[in-house]
Amino acid sequence: MFFKCSMISMKLVKTSLLIVLIWAGATACGGIKDLEFVRIADVTLGQMGFTKSTVKMNIAYYNPNGFALKMKDAAFDIFIDDAKVGHSMQDTLLYIPARDTFYFPVKIDLNMANLMKNAANILANKEVTLKAMGNCKVGKSGVFVPFPIKVESKQKFDLF
Repeated sequence: MFFKCSMISMKLVKTSLLIVLIWAGATACGGIKDLEFVRIADVTLGQMGFTKSTVKMNIAYYNPNGFALKMKDAAFDIFIDDAKVGHSMQDTLLYIPARDTFYFPVKIDLNMANLMKNAANILANKEVTLKAMGNCKVGKSGVFVPFPIKVESKQKFDLF
């Protein structure tokens, strides 16, 4: 009889502990504030071609959260004035410090056909809208959750 009560008590303790851990994990991840776009830096041209070209840059973001995060598996599309011109996939693990600015290294594969198709509109405007839309995984302590990438920025474009 003692053994049976002890087994029931142990199951109750394990179940209670599991519920507390799930609740703690859910509330910790639920409070993640959006990362704030700061600026684009260090733009360099990589491989140039008629069908595909490569651009590398660092994108500065600010983490307003009071805790550090990690990001992985970022995949997003690049748009100029709502026309898709490129794609980027980043599979490296990136450390994001708490309440600090960090740089996200990005390599973008540009679709030259789409870029050339929209070149007249891009050159005719003094300002273009750059957009990045996709997903990544953000987390801490080995627990990662899907997180949307939605960045939009107006950029002045003066050729002359």
